[in-house]
Amino acid sequence: MLTLDDRAWQFLSGPYGIDENLPEAIAELKAGYSKALLDDIIWERIYHQNTLYENTFAAIPHLLELAANGTDAEAQADILCSLAVLIAEDANEPTPGTIPAEYADNADLAPEQVRGIYNDYLKALAQLPALCAALLPTVRLQAEDGKSYFLAAMAVAYGQRAFARVFIRYYEGEEYIAHCECCGADIFVWPKEDRLVCFREDPVFKKEQEETPVTPHPDQAPAWDGITITEANSYAWGYHFLSQLNMPALKTRWPFLFGTARCPGCGEQLDIFESILAGM
Repeated sequence: MLTLDDRAWQFLSGPYGIDENLPEAIAELKAGYSKALLDDIIWERIYHQNTLYENTFAAIPHLLELAANGTDAEAQADILCSLAVLIAEDANEPTPGTIPAEYADNADLAPEQVRGIYNDYLKALAQLPALCAALLPTVRLQAEDGKSYFLAAMAVAYGQRAFARVFIRYYEGEEYIAHCECCGADIFVWPKEDRLVCFREDPVFKKEQEETPVTPHPDQAPAWDGITITEANSYAWGYHFLSQLNMPALKTRWPFLFGTARCPGCGEQLDIFESILAGM
């Protein structure tokens, strides 16, 4: 990874331009973990409003190293879940030798330097599956409303970034916004007892309206092969991991989240999860 004394940091922009003190802050965090300092680095200095920056890719390997080598499992999980938010927003092809789009205007670093930074970032991400597996027993003991970010982290670990973004954005599971590609309307998907229903308008503002039922996925307890993690079988491996994490409320609604419904606007059939992805 890019060493903290490398001159290249002086040419890596962040949310507010060049942050010459970022390497010093990372070194301080490594010397003694501080939640406040971690949050400052992540949410103020390398990420802002769903946007990654040049220094993001150089900083993440150092932060993942801290998570991997830590001795406080709760702090490790906090680092991991925070970084999952950033990694889920990386739209670059995860291929060695890639020059990320974020470096398009950087004329100060040679292409081989940029490729090196991104290659080190990808190598760091390779630690994620093992790190998630090691921290899962700790996270399992936490309250369910704090586990969605870890479910997202597990998705990120296996390259399922779109899946991760759903559970980052809708971490409370109280409502979802889907999008009908046929009529262009947004649909409001809300929990009702142990199921999900759809509304044409936001039920917060229009309480008196007809609900559209969601037909749950026919396989109520999908089996996963334990190996293959793809977009196509996200219903099965997602169910497996949320079961491991002990998320009973989400587990109950899972077949509805991957169920179908008629669009309240045009009547066309929607795949709920795919429509939620379309609405993001």
